Amino acid sequence: MASLTHADIVLYAAIAVYWIAWWWMTLPARRVLLWLAALVVLAAGIQGVLDDRWQAGAGAVAGAFFLLGAVAAGRRRILLGCLLSLAGAVGIALPWWFPATPLPAPSGPYVVGTRSFELVDASRPGLFGAAAGEPRRLLVRAWYPASPAAGAQPRHYFSEAEAKSTARGFGDLLGFPPLLGYLKHVRTNSYEDAPLASGAGRLPTLFYSHGYTGYAQLNAALMEELASHGYVIYSVQHTGDSSPTVFPDGSVAPMDPALLRHMQESFKTGFPPDLIRAYSTTDFNERIDAQLATAEQMAAQRDRTAVESPWVWFADRLFVHDRLQAGQVPANVAELVAASDFSRTGEMGISFGGTTSAAICLVDRRCAAAVNLDGGDFHFNTFAVDLPVPLLMFHAEFAGFYRMLGLEPKGELHSFNDFSYEAFDHAGQRADVYRMVLRGAVHSGLTDTGLFLRRPLRDDMFGTAPDEILVGAPNAFVLGFFDHHLRGMDNGFPDVQYRRYDGWVQRYDNSAVRQWWSGLPPEQQEGIAARIARLKAQLPPAATGVRHD
Repeated sequence: MASLTHADIVLYAAIAVYWIAWWWMTLPARRVLLWLAALVVLAAGIQGVLDDRWQAGAGAVAGAFFLLGAVAAGRRRILLGCLLSLAGAVGIALPWWFPATPLPAPSGPYVVGTRSFELVDASRPGLFGAAAGEPRRLLVRAWYPASPAAGAQPRHYFSEAEAKSTARGFGDLLGFPPLLGYLKHVRTNSYEDAPLASGAGRLPTLFYSHGYTGYAQLNAALMEELASHGYVIYSVQHTGDSSPTVFPDGSVAPMDPALLRHMQESFKTGFPPDLIRAYSTTDFNERIDAQLATAEQMAAQRDRTAVESPWVWFADRLFVHDRLQAGQVPANVAELVAASDFSRTGEMGISFGGTTSAAICLVDRRCAAAVNLDGGDFHFNTFAVDLPVPLLMFHAEFAGFYRMLGLEPKGELHSFNDFSYEAFDHAGQRADVYRMVLRGAVHSGLTDTGLFLRRPLRDDMFGTAPDEILVGAPNAFVLGFFDHHLRGMDNGFPDVQYRRYDGWVQRYDNSAVRQWWSGLPPEQQEGIAARIARLKAQLPPAATGVRHD
């Protein structure tokens, strides 16, 4: 029953009472029970809708039908009873299909705390819907090992304010604003503002960015898993390019209206023809030509996702890191920041946040390891170049990406990052670049959101793998990767994790890029290299300059 709200339980019970009373003709006080049960069903449904449980609307409708049934009780009992049973079944089904499932318990020895705070960058005003002269405001949410007070309760996935703003803003993209509001009923394992664990110091530190239009807690189960093993994670919500942002003072920064228009237009126009061309063939000459043509066209058109957003997010992450390292933070996180090690960090993110993390690690020597959860290479500075740190490139199943492009997946399928993170002449040979694919996962299935929709409804949107695989496999690989490459543990990574998720997580060999490149005549290699150099010449200076020696 943990996945049901109190209103759900009352709704289910009242529907059951109504059914019993309808079909049990000799039940004492039958008509009274029919009326009472119908009224409770109606009230519970309305209350659920008012409490951001939109699925309870089906119960409210069932309650209205039940009242009509109570009026007509005894007439056409069998036919009417079947219709009323169907209405009640729908009223039960919707909340069941969209459960308020608690986040899975993390496996580490520490209890998890979480705190939120705001940082302001006055040097970058007027970005992404902000008024001219308005500084860049950033919400940062941290997860860390904690010692909560006795009797404390973990926070919900969304607060009341976030349910009314962040969740609804995300739903706007899909044309149904209430879509995720019910996640305010989901219990996490994080205790808000809990004291730092006793004796904590020089905690291994990670930075995280959400996906495009997402929000800071999009991978909360991953944050909790890492924090329970002693990490502190700072998640940056990229204001304007995210769902609406609720700051600690209660003010709200909306999603940039231009972003909403951009996304809606993208839904209409679909993917660039050259991008589709890149994956409709296995010929690497055709693929690289098409991928470069896609990047060139997006740059020429000043596409937001290729020109503006990548470098705003890049600057956001560097700014947050700099401010935290300097200790220039609000008082409520000063102790936590002082206990964090910012000299050697892990960088991670999902989707657009994944490409941001890898781009950071090319230029910031504080980065010791990078994780990209199914993100492309929108920054393009890591194209055809060796990332100077270990990388975990964790993919959802490629078939889902091909279907998203409108292609029927068949034959040998390829990653959209084949040409990134390694120089072409030795692609696939680095022992510290781990590329892998999670079978049965769709891109959005690598977030927490798949936990809140049951199969088979969730299969197309999030994947067919069981919940414990969709959430457990990425969490295990990310934890093992950072334990090995940030903490220096001899933990058997990644073989231990491959054995644990045998049949689900498969290695992806990128050596085909090296084989293709080595077979090209020198003049063709030079032509491709020159074209890549011209494209990179358009990047801002920060893209390739090294900071923080």
